[in-house]
Amino acid sequence: MSGAELPTVGLAITTIGRPALAGLLRSAAESLVPPVAVAVADQSPPGTKLPTGPVDPPYELRVVPSEGGASAGRNDAVRALLGRAEVLGFPNDDSSLPAGTLGAVAAAFRAPDVVAVACTLVEQGTPRFQLPPAGTALDDRSVWRAIEPSMFIRAAAFDAVGGFRADLGTGAPTPWQSGEGTDLLLRLMSAGGRVLSRPDLEVDGPGERRSLAPDALVRKHRAYARGTGHVYRSHPYSSLVRWRTVAGPWLHPASHDPDLRLSLRLAIARSVGRVEGLLGRVLPGSTQRWQ
Repeated sequence: MSGAELPTVGLAITTIGRPALAGLLRSAAESLVPPVAVAVADQSPPGTKLPTGPVDPPYELRVVPSEGGASAGRNDAVRALLGRAEVLGFPNDDSSLPAGTLGAVAAAFRAPDVVAVACTLVEQGTPRFQLPPAGTALDDRSVWRAIEPSMFIRAAAFDAVGGFRADLGTGAPTPWQSGEGTDLLLRLMSAGGRVLSRPDLEVDGPGERRSLAPDALVRKHRAYARGTGHVYRSHPYSSLVRWRTVAGPWLHPASHDPDLRLSLRLAIARSVGRVEGLLGRVLPGSTQRWQ
């Protein structure tokens, strides 16, 4: 690679047919450095017509059938990109890309020791998590501030560690409904790779809550918390660190929602879910599975 060349970027997207997918494809096409290819893993309900992007995009678009949740879908999409893209991104189907993000991300991968770049996910103008200063290498603590829609991974490194665990993440056929990105980054780091923090680079998203009713929101947070606990269980964290995460929701118990009662319910759900993940099983008496 010469000094002027940038690594090629491909986008691996799992979709359930949201109309916002068209906006994501349009933002990719309008990038100053567009992706070389975009692969969409289609997990839409039968009969759903996928939203369309630009008529003549500056990238190759591939749509592949898929099932089994977000992680399985990303893996399916990546298989359609291998050999085409040197760097992989995983925006949600309702994300959008600022014009300069992909070019700056590609430039960051000129450093040969960088296997992944963690950018900021901005939701309604606010960062979802606060990453360390730009240029910092993430460690096993700060890696929890990275999130899938705004992370980019070198394709060869992704392939070497086996991609996302399909038993983790939204829609997976297990109770562990989150944590797939953190787990993947931890495996990359364990293999000796450097995960670079770039909070100055952004991917935009609509935010998590949308229009969920309180009971559904509590169930969702508990399912996500199970995934968090399971990732702590799966990697060599100390017992103190593992169980400290159970207490985490109670450091600011009124901060999870403007409604105090709902905020406390969410704190309970997060703590109980993390216990379940750490134990590797759903506690007896749970009235729902994990969807």
